[in-house]
Amino acid sequence: MKIGYILVSTNNKFLMKKYLIIWLVLLFFSSCKNNNFYSKDISLIPEPKQKELKEGLFVIDKSTSIYSNNAHGDEFIDLVKNKLKILSDNSQENNNNYIFIEFVQELTDEEYIIDISPECAKISASTNTGMYYGIQSFFQLLPTEIDHPDKHSDSYYLPCIYIRDYPQMEYRGILIDVCRHFFSVDEIKKQIAIMGSLKLNKLHLHLTDNQGWRIEIKKYPELINSSAIAETYNGEKYGPYYYTQDDIREIISYANLHHIEVIPEIEFPGHSLSALVPFPHLSCSGGPFKSEQVFGFEENVFCVGNEDVYTFMQDVLTEIAGLFPSAYIHIGGDECSKKHWKLCPKCQSKAKELGLKEGKHSVEEQLQSYAIHRIQDFISSKLNKKMIGWHEVLEGGISKDVTIMSWRDPQIGYSAAKEGYKVIMAPMPEGFYLCDYQGGVEVEPAASGEFSSLKQLYNYIPTPEPDCKSNIIGLEACAWTEWCPDVKRLEYMMYPRVIALAENAWCNQVQKDWTGFQKRLDSMQNRLKYQGVNFHIPMPEGVTTQNRVFNQDTVVIQLENSRSLPMVYTIDGTEPTIHSTLLPNRLILDHSCCLKVATVASGNLLSPVRLIDIDKQEKPIKAVQASFNGIRLKIADGLFKTDKDYDRAIFHTDTIISSLADYNKDKFDYRRPSLAVYSGFIHVSETKVYTFESNVDELWIANKRLIYNPTSSRFYAQKSQIFLEKGFHQFKLVFSNRLKEGFATCWYDIDFKYY
Repeated sequence: MKIGYILVSTNNKFLMKKYLIIWLVLLFFSSCKNNNFYSKDISLIPEPKQKELKEGLFVIDKSTSIYSNNAHGDEFIDLVKNKLKILSDNSQENNNNYIFIEFVQELTDEEYIIDISPECAKISASTNTGMYYGIQSFFQLLPTEIDHPDKHSDSYYLPCIYIRDYPQMEYRGILIDVCRHFFSVDEIKKQIAIMGSLKLNKLHLHLTDNQGWRIEIKKYPELINSSAIAETYNGEKYGPYYYTQDDIREIISYANLHHIEVIPEIEFPGHSLSALVPFPHLSCSGGPFKSEQVFGFEENVFCVGNEDVYTFMQDVLTEIAGLFPSAYIHIGGDECSKKHWKLCPKCQSKAKELGLKEGKHSVEEQLQSYAIHRIQDFISSKLNKKMIGWHEVLEGGISKDVTIMSWRDPQIGYSAAKEGYKVIMAPMPEGFYLCDYQGGVEVEPAASGEFSSLKQLYNYIPTPEPDCKSNIIGLEACAWTEWCPDVKRLEYMMYPRVIALAENAWCNQVQKDWTGFQKRLDSMQNRLKYQGVNFHIPMPEGVTTQNRVFNQDTVVIQLENSRSLPMVYTIDGTEPTIHSTLLPNRLILDHSCCLKVATVASGNLLSPVRLIDIDKQEKPIKAVQASFNGIRLKIADGLFKTDKDYDRAIFHTDTIISSLADYNKDKFDYRRPSLAVYSGFIHVSETKVYTFESNVDELWIANKRLIYNPTSSRFYAQKSQIFLEKGFHQFKLVFSNRLKEGFATCWYDIDFKYY
């Protein structure tokens, strides 16, 4: 109380602040022994190369001054003022409490130093980029509430600390696919701001693909008129969605503020259907073509024997080069079907002209090499840019001036680096494809099928072999968006995996510490929460069925999550909160109930709630007499989007088939939507609890709907349980032939199994 009296009553502002600092230091360090203050309150991502905690605190309030020794410092002074909001534009020079933006000569381009004492917070760098990175770390030293749009303080307290830092890798990138699903200028700018705070420096925009052409080309307006809109076959259109050239300039200008280079990708020669829709003569077959929102492999590609193709690409790339100041242009070059080249007179004539023969590489692979060589030469000699290509551009050989982006197998990237190519690693098997599942398939939304955990991406070693180290220039995580219909899902798939990528690309292997990273991640996730980012919190996993049926006295429920975070639950129908009962390792239940479970993250955050129906069935459902042999099949034409539409079905087919295989997926075409209902009887050989699984829209067993699957669940069949008596039981399988989130339901087997 005596200290409080002095602070309140003194007229000496400087003395008051000094007493406050002393009091706060004593408070912090008396309550945080064994350096807990350091580990608890300093949460920087990426982790700096050098970090030394000193005694004391630096206080920021309305009296704090901010200076620079360079005219370039003005923009950074504004950046700090905008963040802190409490710094007065008219603040008087205060040599006892100031922030100093210092430009020096001796640091490397992306290097910075932060040196905070009780009197001064000094941020030093030799370039604007280094200064920007230093300020981002400075902001992370502030309380997380600094990122809350509505919470502001009259004062902030920073630990006195010395930090010296610089990146390990020069290329630290994120790919965002805007073709499969489109994201607005503001949505892209939001991701850019987050990237900047994490010191990521490359935004790779995937602008063209089979599903859409997303950038205005003045010379070819047909591209956006025809290919910025897609037919979904669900009675609706997707688009038109594209960026005008002014939109691109706005994105680039905003990215420049965050010291991020925006790299355009224009696909060639494959993944090119969107260009062929308005210009079918650029294909081998001649079309006609139609843009679709269907995801999958496309056999129609650019005709590499057609000179008009090269004229078109040169025109497009010339506009792209004039629009994007990036040193790079990415041309794709991956997954190019060569089926039509083998039969195309123009392609075969070009192969003959070039004297191509079958050898180590096929004639068609050599044709691809020829085509990519031509484009690369144009990009280099005429546009003065560097070309990036997916690692397939290596097939048939390519100039060492090309930068290789390795995705399918990391060994391809390592080998290319040993051969002298500059390589960017984006290895799908190592977790760098953000379209992959990041948790149990039973709880996560539809994804591409593989698995990419936060830990996997964090622990990846970019340069495992010394002789490839110098040529591996960076890392890139790829947000392919087949399964991201909106920005909410995009962010769910990107974060926090992008955060792990940022630290992996910035830090050396000695610095990386998975346990420490998880602790620091808590602080970063709170910042994302305040910025309105929909990041992933691991869902409760472990029970793979939608329900749990038991016929004994009790049932044991065991759940986990991918980051071993605590979970809370309810069984009384209420929604779990952070104050709900903690889920034990073994939850024992003796009655039917609705189990609701959520994972708890720092900052009082909860994952989406998982529902598991717990059903105690003391007696099995009785068997029935099978009333007919075979399977009854009824088919109705038309689009049936939900189960509410089924009642209006008018069936034109009503027949008996011998098995589900008799009329399965090969009998349906998603371009002509329909509804099929299969019914019949199954025979179970013993009385027990059975698990049923299926990808279909609905599965009914014994007049009970076990499976309801209104959205796509690629690579995962929904599962449910029921207690059945030995003998026959009726089943009904409902299949809606349509697109779900861009995936054709008829690509699944129309079937179910039980065990």
